[in-house]
Amino acid sequence: MVERRYRKPQVQGSIPCPGSVKTAIWVLGQRPIGLWPRSPVLAPVINMLSFLSLTTPTNLDSEAVKFFASPTYHPVFHYTWQDTSPVVDTKDARKKKLYKAIFQQDTGEITRCAAELFEIDMTDDLLTQARRAATNAQVAKHTGSATEFAKLLQQAFRTFSLGYTVEITDANGFNARPEQSKQRIVISKSIHYEFFSMEGGVRHDLVHILRYENEKYNGLKRSPNYLPTEEGLASWAQDHTVPDSGLAQHAAEYVGSAIGTKGTLRDIYTYMVDIGMSKELAWKRAARHKFGFVDTKEPGDIMKPAMYYAGETKVANLSRDEKLRLFVGKIGFADLPRYPAYTGRWSGDELVSYFHL
Repeated sequence: MVERRYRKPQVQGSIPCPGSVKTAIWVLGQRPIGLWPRSPVLAPVINMLSFLSLTTPTNLDSEAVKFFASPTYHPVFHYTWQDTSPVVDTKDARKKKLYKAIFQQDTGEITRCAAELFEIDMTDDLLTQARRAATNAQVAKHTGSATEFAKLLQQAFRTFSLGYTVEITDANGFNARPEQSKQRIVISKSIHYEFFSMEGGVRHDLVHILRYENEKYNGLKRSPNYLPTEEGLASWAQDHTVPDSGLAQHAAEYVGSAIGTKGTLRDIYTYMVDIGMSKELAWKRAARHKFGFVDTKEPGDIMKPAMYYAGETKVANLSRDEKLRLFVGKIGFADLPRYPAYTGRWSGDELVSYFHL
């Protein structure tokens, strides 16, 4: 094999990737054209990264094996940006800071920037409430498969006359992922039901889709702060329309972030097993708190898991009318005054009935 060498590009904001001889190119809202030498021998592999691809480990399965084989092993995650020369293209200043911290593996800065991006202000009162809710999983544990979940989604698509499709993948690190621009939902074969139910999962994913479709219908511009609101609304819809323990799991993940900021992946895992999760589910949920981190024994948390419960508690305090108005598009809580009435592709009564608003 011929070793391919190239000069470090002279691009403002270049960030060396830990554990790699390559360089992550920090392109702030610019197209990555003309950055590399023209010679095909010198040109490295360029990978455009999203938040999900940036923070999802490529060795999740093999690290799980090591984790369960030794009670003292701390997983070491590996990412695509350690092997390629990724280009991160975003205009969001908060994401720029977070991505830079991830490339540099500044664990304290990762936690701080992620908390800002996902709007997590971890208070003692909410943490106490979450600890109480996390131990209140009283209904029978649920089961299900990717195939069964796909069928339920297709039924929901017919209910709302949506031309969406479902794709089942071998990829892991998530349960289901709506890709609205492609009009599909991707489901992982390793999707795990226990505290969550399939019926609740359908409602969660439909919140993402219906807000996207109404955004187009109403001709709205997406709010830069839409995600914490959307995940809060989706989690509320998931946890308050069917009898499952989804609220307990979301609360446990909020507590997990509090543990993760000062502790290890194994600390989070131990807490989740202690409150009643199976070892498999506890591993899957605990691992997510250290997505973006290489060494999971280092203190720090990606904070996104806490966003669901934090947002859900805000939604719970809204009136029925306010919850309905959140469906006008991908808006944030702060945008509600701009939309005094619901408008959309579906009637308000349809949404109130389906989501039990």
